[in-house]
Amino acid sequence: MKLKYLLLGASLFASSLMAEVTTITPYAGTIDYSAKSSKDKASLMGVHYTVGTLDYLIEADYSHFNASYNDSTSDDLKQDDFTLVYGKYYTDYMFRLGAHYINTNDDQLNNGIIFISTLGGYKYLSYDKLSYGVEGYYSYYKKGHDENYGEEKKIHILQISPYFSYYKSINSNMGNTFAVKTNYQIAYDYDDDKYFSYEVSDTLFYKDFFATLKAYGGEMRTGVKDSGMTIYNTLDLMKKGFDIKLGYTLNKNTTLSISYGENTYSEFNTDLFQMSSTDITSKVTTFSLNYSF
Repeated sequence: MKLKYLLLGASLFASSLMAEVTTITPYAGTIDYSAKSSKDKASLMGVHYTVGTLDYLIEADYSHFNASYNDSTSDDLKQDDFTLVYGKYYTDYMFRLGAHYINTNDDQLNNGIIFISTLGGYKYLSYDKLSYGVEGYYSYYKKGHDENYGEEKKIHILQISPYFSYYKSINSNMGNTFAVKTNYQIAYDYDDDKYFSYEVSDTLFYKDFFATLKAYGGEMRTGVKDSGMTIYNTLDLMKKGFDIKLGYTLNKNTTLSISYGENTYSEFNTDLFQMSSTDITSKVTTFSLNYSF
C-alpha cells in the first residue's frame, strides 16, 4: 500500500480508497548565486495544500520569494505566488485545470498569470503503472519586456509539455519510477520565439525511504515546471541543471524531505540590457514536511 501511496502522490494516500484526505506541506529553501550573478542570495518559503480522494484533487500553493542583490543600493526582489488547480481522475484518464498568479516587484516581466491544463492517461499492468499525457500552459504578462528591453509590451507564451512515466514494482518493499518530459515553447513576443528543453527523472522507493534524481537540458525562457507550481518568470535563458531529493516517511501521516539542486543559465542583466556573457549557476536547497490527515 505504501508503494501505491508514493506512486499516486502523498495527497492521495489513504487507508480507504474513497476517503477524503487533506495534506499540508510547508517548505522553505535558500538559493546561492555564483559571483557573476547580479543577485547575491535568496530565500523561499511557502505551503502546499491538497484535499481530495482518488476521484478528485484540489491543489493550492502559496510561496514567498525574496532575493538580495550584490549592489547594496538596489531594493530586494520580492515575489508572492498563488496557485490553485482542480484535478479529476477516472478509471484510465485524468485532467487538471487551474491558474498560477505572480505578484512581483521585478521590472523584467512584472505581474503575470499562467493558465494550467493537463490531459493524461494511465494503465495498470499488474503492480506496475504506465502514465502518459500532455501538459499545456499559457503565460501572460501585461507589462513585460523582450530581450531588447525597450518599452513595456504584452508577453504571451504557449508551452506544451508531453510526458511519460513508468512505475515498476520490484518487490513488496521496493519500486522505481522513471519519467521523461519535453517542453516546447512558442513565444512570438520575444526575438527568439521558439524553445525546446527536456527533463529526465528516476525515483527509487524502498520501504519508508525514497530518493529522486532529476536532470534537464536544452533551452527554456520564462518557462513552467513542476506541473505549474514553479515559474521562471524572468528573461534568463535556462540551459541545464539537476536536482537530488531524499525523503523518509516517519509514519503513515508524516514525510520529511530535503533536496539540493543546481541550475545553469544565461542571466539577463537589467542594468546593461543584455544577457550575461558567461553562464550563471544557482544552488538551491529546500526542506519540506508533508502531513496528511
